Amino acid sequence: MLDASTILLTDKIAVVTGGGRGLGEAIALNMAAFGADVAVLDIDEPAARRTAERVRETGRRSLALRADVSVRADVDAALDRTRTELGEIDVLVNNAADLTDPRPALTITDERFDHFVRSCLGSVWLCSTSVARRWIDHGRPGVIVNLATTEGIRGCPNWSAYSAAKAGVINLTKTLSSEWGPHGIRLNAIAPDYTPSPGTEFAGRRFNAEDPGSLVFRAGSPAGETLAGIAPYIPLRRYGTPDDTAGLAIFLASDMSAWITGQTIVVDGGSLACARVEGPLPLPMFLDLDE
Repeated sequence: MLDASTILLTDKIAVVTGGGRGLGEAIALNMAAFGADVAVLDIDEPAARRTAERVRETGRRSLALRADVSVRADVDAALDRTRTELGEIDVLVNNAADLTDPRPALTITDERFDHFVRSCLGSVWLCSTSVARRWIDHGRPGVIVNLATTEGIRGCPNWSAYSAAKAGVINLTKTLSSEWGPHGIRLNAIAPDYTPSPGTEFAGRRFNAEDPGSLVFRAGSPAGETLAGIAPYIPLRRYGTPDDTAGLAIFLASDMSAWITGQTIVVDGGSLACARVEGPLPLPMFLDLDE
């Protein structure tokens, strides 16, 4: 029979990549609130330090580490230091990813496409294989939670590189869960949608206050800011919050989900289920394809 302690992460060691802000920060803080000690990895070291300090304010131990998780040497060094200073890792949350302004596919350079694949998908590969190799070698179970997106499930014009990489995260989650399940390693993914937070303010920063149902495009502004006014079309009638995603991450990291693996769970207020169709982002038609 389950009891309240089943959801707790008491004395677990969690690693959260991209934990300096946004969803990663929320996941780190909430995991600490549920009993975990947290290593915060971020390419922005000051941001990682801020989150780590907030974790320590909850009474849990924390470590801030500057790491580019698309680079194997950075990943291995950060995880080794986590084990030395906090202890063996129990939970890995792969949250770090590059999320920049959307662009039509024909304006994305090969180098930029490769960058998205490395930052959004390659980072998940590097971190996951690094922790799993040690878990398997030492006969330890473990949990990996990957941050995907609904853009990795549905077609999303103007987000081709990002969406393709996140679709890869979803399939990688399925595949590795099958390979590593016999070793007691669980992998699941979370696919949020429209969750404004620092670093991901593309959802809802600019909108027409007199017409909250409208989409607004302003030439010269990041095209991602045109999604304001979508909330009335979401079944639950609001945008997501970082805590909405963090709550699911805690569930997936805890023993409450002990027989769940290989899944991608959508956190979107019902948007995908109702097939909401706001259409592609209204990027300016005058965009220079050669720039």
